[in-house]
Amino acid sequence: MPYVPQTRHIERVRSAIEARTSRAGDGASPRLVSSYRRSLEQYHLDPGATVGPRILTTPELRDVRQREEPVLRASGQCLSQLHEMVREADYCVMLTDAAGVTIDYRVDPDRRNAFKRAGLYPGSCWSEREEGTCGIATVLLDREPITVHKFDHFRAAFTTLTCSASPIFGLSGELIGVLDASAVRSPDERESQRLVNHIVRQSAVLIENSYFLHATTHRWVMLAHRNRHYVESQPEILIAFDERGRAVAANRRAKECVPGLERLPCDASELFNTRALRLLDARMGSDFISLRLARSGEPLFARVRPPVLHTLHRHNTPAAAASAPKAPVCEANTTERRRIVNALTTAKWRPVEAAKLLGMSRATLYRRIAKHSIVPPHRR
Repeated sequence: MPYVPQTRHIERVRSAIEARTSRAGDGASPRLVSSYRRSLEQYHLDPGATVGPRILTTPELRDVRQREEPVLRASGQCLSQLHEMVREADYCVMLTDAAGVTIDYRVDPDRRNAFKRAGLYPGSCWSEREEGTCGIATVLLDREPITVHKFDHFRAAFTTLTCSASPIFGLSGELIGVLDASAVRSPDERESQRLVNHIVRQSAVLIENSYFLHATTHRWVMLAHRNRHYVESQPEILIAFDERGRAVAANRRAKECVPGLERLPCDASELFNTRALRLLDARMGSDFISLRLARSGEPLFARVRPPVLHTLHRHNTPAAAASAPKAPVCEANTTERRRIVNALTTAKWRPVEAAKLLGMSRATLYRRIAKHSIVPPHRR
C-alpha cells in the first residue's frame, strides 16, 4: 500500500470535524463528518493508524457463515455477476452480514494477495466501532448507499481504497447485510465512482429479491412489472400472500409504488381491482394477469407463483391420501412441469440453482425441461 503522510491525514480529519460543514473538494460531507466525530470522540480511534481490519479465525467465520446461510444462498449468483462487471477496473466484491463481517467475496485470483493486504478478505470486520469511517460501516449505521473515496476514510490504513456500498434488506425491512465493491487502485476523481455505485445499488436490490423469493417458497407470490416482458425475468414488484389472500410481505419497490402496503397484512382487494380468489387462482404458464392499483389506477402486469409445497400440503394428509384417486399420467406431468417452472422462476431461470431447489442434477433438469417443452421467457 503506498505511503500516506499520517500527520496530513490526521489534520484533515480534525479540520473536517471542527468545521462541521462540507469543504469543497475534500469529500468531507456532513454524513462523513458525523462518522468522523463518532470514530474519534465515541470510539477513540486513531486516524493515523495503518493496521488493517480485524479478521475472524476460520472457525469463527464458519460459524457466522452457517448462521447467514439464507443470505449466502440468495446472493451467490449476484456477487459473481457484479464482479464480472467491475473486475476490469480492479475491484473486488464483498458481502457482509448485518454486523459488518465479510461472509463472501469475489476477486481475481492473481489479485487476491493485494486485496488481502488491504484488508479486503473473508472474515474482515468493518464496523464503525472498530474501523471508523468506511463504506460498509457507514451503510450499517444509516442504511443508505454511499461511496467512500480514498481520503474519505477515517483511518490512514484505508486512504488508498475506494468503496461503494449498499444495504440489503429482509422481508420486514430489517438490514440483513451490505454489498460492497472496493478498489485498491482507482482514479482520483470522485465522479469516476458514480457508475460503480449505481451498479452496486442495483445488485443489492437483486439480492433482496432473491432472498425474498427463497424466504417465501411456502407463500403465493405475485411477480409484477409495468412492462409485461420483464415480469418473470426481472420483476420489480414482489408481494407474498397467505392462503386467505392477504398480503403478508413485500419487497422495497412494492412498498414504494403500491399504496396500502405500508400496513401488513392487508387484503388483495385493498391493493388491486381484483379479488384475492382470482389472484391466487392464477398459475404459472397461464396468461398474464392485468391489474390496476386500487388507489392510483396504474396498470401492472403480473404472474402468481404458487407455493412450492402447495400441492403437497393440500393432498398429504392421511384422510386425503386414503380417499384421493390415483392421478393420471397427464396430471402428474402437469404437476411436475409446474414444479419445475416454479423452481426456475424462483432461481430467475438459472438452471444450476433451480436444480438445487428441485433436488436433482443439472443434466436431469435439462432432460425434464426438454420433456415438458419449457421455454425461458426471453426466448418466447
